[in-house]
Amino acid sequence: MTLVANNIKYLRRMNGLTQEQFARKIGIKRSLLGAYEEGRANPNLDNLMNIAKIFGTTVDNLLKNDIRRLRESQGVPIPQPAPHLQAKAEPEAPKPLAAIIDKYYRQPVAPAPPPAEPKPAVQPEALTLERGQPTLFRPPVPEPAAPPAPVPAGKQSGGMEWVSKGVAGDYLARYAYPDFLKGLPQMSLPGLPAGKYRAFQTDNDFPMEGATVVGAYVNNWYDIRDGGHYVVVVHKQGILYRRLYNQVKTKGSLLLLSDMPGIGAFEVSIKDVLEIWESKAFVSYQMPEPRPAAPLDGLSVLVQEMQREIERLQK
Repeated sequence: MTLVANNIKYLRRMNGLTQEQFARKIGIKRSLLGAYEEGRANPNLDNLMNIAKIFGTTVDNLLKNDIRRLRESQGVPIPQPAPHLQAKAEPEAPKPLAAIIDKYYRQPVAPAPPPAEPKPAVQPEALTLERGQPTLFRPPVPEPAAPPAPVPAGKQSGGMEWVSKGVAGDYLARYAYPDFLKGLPQMSLPGLPAGKYRAFQTDNDFPMEGATVVGAYVNNWYDIRDGGHYVVVVHKQGILYRRLYNQVKTKGSLLLLSDMPGIGAFEVSIKDVLEIWESKAFVSYQMPEPRPAAPLDGLSVLVQEMQREIERLQK
């Protein structure tokens, strides 16, 4: 699927429009819009300009940038239809998803501060400053606060949100909303290099169930390393800890393998993947099971050699 196909589908869904409603807005057939979203056809310049105009973005953004990830990494607001075009929308059209989220999860607005008391009139001596004469009265100017000393790279404490198993379902629906992320518990892990991190509590797909895996945000999915450990957030499936094999360029998909027995491998389309985080560390209250210092076969061979050496010395 092409980048522009993903962007068109994302804008339509985030503004609460069906394919039929979206197609009527830009003056095309619903079947053609379906071909655009599935990557079977590319929109011409006129249709690209109409889509960009309706949703307050640019043709360059549609063609060159992943709008969903651009919004997540840089705080870009969701493009909304232009006001004069919204007025023509059908009365039965559903409200944009963003408006519904804001209604139920917006932070309460603080009351406006009381009006400031009127300041006393400036002393006549202070007015002499405007006439270029020596000033008899000068209000003290506070010294500017010294900026905090910079923390050396690589030695800063990594602050991040912690996603527990209990909020995994909510995270799938609201992972892109800052108000939701601000309400998550915060944890810190020193020694992390600069970057964007998030912590996820694991399920039975990790050797130590209930451990917390710290992941670094993967912005470019072409950079996924075959066989590397990642936390993958998949639509309708949840938050998964897996080894990934990169098939983005060849098949538009990822192959997910688990190190845990009884969990089979499967393939997932990138259109169903919401986020990917590369595993960097984990925190667990469980201790690993002890392992023998050497394989049992090796120990038996060593015992036999010692017996032969003893027999040789006794002769």
